[in-house]
Amino acid sequence: MVIKYQNELDVAINGQIANLQDSNIKTRNAQQAIGFGKAVVVGTVGGTDVKNIFKNKVSVTYSTDFVASNSIPMTVNGLSITPVVYATSHAATFAALIAAIDALAGISCVAGTGREILISVDNAIDNVTVSNNTVTGGAGQPTLTIAYTSTDIFEGVSVLRHGQPVTVGGDDQYQINNAVNVMTRGCIWVYVVATVAYGEDAYVYNDKSNTANQGQFTNSSSGNLAVASGKFRSAAVGTTSTPALALLELNLPA
Repeated sequence: MVIKYQNELDVAINGQIANLQDSNIKTRNAQQAIGFGKAVVVGTVGGTDVKNIFKNKVSVTYSTDFVASNSIPMTVNGLSITPVVYATSHAATFAALIAAIDALAGISCVAGTGREILISVDNAIDNVTVSNNTVTGGAGQPTLTIAYTSTDIFEGVSVLRHGQPVTVGGDDQYQINNAVNVMTRGCIWVYVVATVAYGEDAYVYNDKSNTANQGQFTNSSSGNLAVASGKFRSAAVGTTSTPALALLELNLPA
């Protein structure tokens, strides 16, 4: 009898521990479904929960002061305020707008700089979205500048469950409330969505317009989350449409 080994398996799989160098794996609880090889961030209970990365904060800046008869609407994650109508002064109207948004369930709103308001979602498990925000009425209406950011804290990378890789019929993610293996130190294979070079600093990709790629990796700091002490240990050519595997080394504190 001649026995032949299969030769079609990939050299590496997303989330696979890459080698036998020293590594540190922590166990956390999944607040939601988490894919293998994805960045995870601190969840509701630090040191216990992890979740996916999201844009959980938005800056909304009005171009001019509010004027008499302005009506200011706002919808955050599908929750709408009763439009705030100008009263007394710009300052009073601005304060009333902040209070109305802050009263939405699970939403926090504070004043930023100048005509800016800062909206965040408590314990976000999805991207924050603002809409329905065109000011009407009055002699003139300010326009809005909107910028989405994140306050998430990088925890590590979810490790492939080696007993059931998706390529041979297993699950391709941790389900909600699963115990998640999170690498904080060591080398792991991950998907990158950019052309990366050996030795470059790593960042977690976090573009809410490309939700399928959030939690993968890049070498660009713009709008993304820094991976503390994270370095790429191989070169790769990836894009958002065709991510590529690269070797990522982590060296977070124990």
